[in-house]
Amino acid sequence: MKTGAEVHYTSPDGRQELVAKSSLARGDLWGTWQRSERDARQGRDYVRVRLARTSFQGYPAVVWEYTFTLKGTPWHARLLGFDADGKSYQVNTWYRPEIETGAVQTYSTVKETFTVLYVGDVRRGTARVSPW
Repeated sequence: MKTGAEVHYTSPDGRQELVAKSSLARGDLWGTWQRSERDARQGRDYVRVRLARTSFQGYPAVVWEYTFTLKGTPWHARLLGFDADGKSYQVNTWYRPEIETGAVQTYSTVKETFTVLYVGDVRRGTARVSPW
């Protein structure tokens, strides 16, 4: 039984990463992300921008946006998670603040083209775009 899949893209200059992944849904997504956020507060220079319930393509969803420092380098994170038919999906990006305009545009395109597809009895999410 397949339990999850992940697609990870890194921009050629290494200043943006995009991840789309799926797994079996396990419990309350909102509660899980709240606990993850509490743990993240212990990270270096972590600053929450927002953590909120929302919807995505008609499914209940959570968005989490924050900034942090990794090895002296500032990063900005935007995460989207939602559950659909027993599966949990995430579409996430991390980018350097100096490329925010282009990074957010790329991330928006990936989210807009992300589709939950049926493949046999398993649903998988795909994005129909190459970000670079």
